[in-house]
Amino acid sequence: MSALIYKQRFFHPNHPKTAVSNYVHIGYIATRPGAVKHPNKSHGLFGKMKPGALKAFDSWQEVARIARQISREGKNMYRSVISFQTETALELGLTDFSDWQHYIEQHIATLSTQNQIKIENLCWAAAFHNERDHPHLHVVFWDKSQSVIKNFTHPEIPNRIRKQLIKDTFAYKIKEFCALRDEAKSGITKVTDRIVDDFEAYLKQLNPKAFRATQRRFEHEDGDSLLRFPKHHLIESSSVKHLASRLFELRRHLPPTGRLAYQLLPQESKMYLDELVQELLHDNRYLAELVNDYVQAKLELARLYTSDPDRLEKQHGNYQAEAEKRMANRILSTLRTMIKMEKESAIAIRQADRHQALAEQLLLELLTMMEGLAMRTQMDVDDKISVMGGELSKQAKKEWLLRHKDRGMER
Repeated sequence: MSALIYKQRFFHPNHPKTAVSNYVHIGYIATRPGAVKHPNKSHGLFGKMKPGALKAFDSWQEVARIARQISREGKNMYRSVISFQTETALELGLTDFSDWQHYIEQHIATLSTQNQIKIENLCWAAAFHNERDHPHLHVVFWDKSQSVIKNFTHPEIPNRIRKQLIKDTFAYKIKEFCALRDEAKSGITKVTDRIVDDFEAYLKQLNPKAFRATQRRFEHEDGDSLLRFPKHHLIESSSVKHLASRLFELRRHLPPTGRLAYQLLPQESKMYLDELVQELLHDNRYLAELVNDYVQAKLELARLYTSDPDRLEKQHGNYQAEAEKRMANRILSTLRTMIKMEKESAIAIRQADRHQALAEQLLLELLTMMEGLAMRTQMDVDDKISVMGGELSKQAKKEWLLRHKDRGMER
């Protein structure tokens, strides 16, 4: 068993990229692989925007919009992580989504108090990531009444939060530890920081390798941006090898000369390229989800201007084709690199390894490309909804009225 890990930070509200970065961070914690999602929803975000019952938010975007707005207003949005080793989580009874929801609801006051936020002014949202070796909670929170920008949080604040969480979470374990150390004092009515430090040292020596691995994980990967989170776990070596062979096969079906661009390819070459795109979407579920997110965000934009179902259906096909064409052109970029490598070296030794390396890089860059497209399009949707007051355009209203004008008489 290892000790609890707590991290906390924020981006300065005055920085020009903070508002967008906070928006993206909400999307990251709510939807990334490993995030446990609500039934029939595409995200796992929950929390409270006001005192009351715990809420499963209708969409992660509703929280992201608020986060972006409070950043523009000069309020600090804190990003935090609470993590345990898997064995520890199981011993604590944190076995499913509802357990983790109950846990943070019990302990959110500790984060609030130590950051000097009155509980009635606390807004927070969290997501549970059930990763194999380190299940953890991402929690974002802010003070809705904040009027003065904070430039700095003393490191002692997250340290105090960590120690208080340990005191509250491991109360029974600390009692056992103190009894083992002959320091039991009438049920341990007061757990001091010294006892917490001793308890942590004791836990670390039980499994130092596991603790160091978890600590490094959150020292270097804090999930500041959806576009930077590690993606190697989303692709398998077998899929990389298969893609490398398919790229080599596609290379043989390309014209020997001329510019490699999708619109300029012969029909037969396009057919092979389109098949490869479909294979990638079939084999990589997360890539397919990102493409779908992009298409749905584009459709949200389209609905602001028209409500004609036939036009929207046609647009759906166009947006899907557009995303697939972007993927196809990115594949052609890798093929151009392959051709350049072949021309620069007549020796084919280790060529297969080179192709696999290129294939892996291609998969990672396709994921990053679609993440960026999906997120930027969703922010574009939010901006336009805000400008238009969340209503349909005049043209969309006119189309709706024309289709429904006779329905009252028919009844």
